Amino acid sequence: MEISYDKRADALNVILRSGKVAKTLEIGSEIYVDVDKKGNTLSFEIIGASEKIGRKNFGRVIVGRKSLAIPALA
Repeated sequence: MEISYDKRADALNVILRSGKVAKTLEIGSEIYVDVDKKGNTLSFEIIGASEKIGRKNFGRVIVGRKSLAIPALA
């Protein structure tokens, strides 16, 4: 898994697995999911992430039991 943040675009990107993107789905306002031809999620992107997640909690992302610092903000 790879997590990155683009301050200029205020975009949080999470790559879950490698693969060829077959389709990008907009699942919410400015929230996009890339899937392969079998429908497996490869990655997702949140535009306007600091507002959607909340600036107070924005320095870390929790995935399962793992808490990860967002590199651009840590």
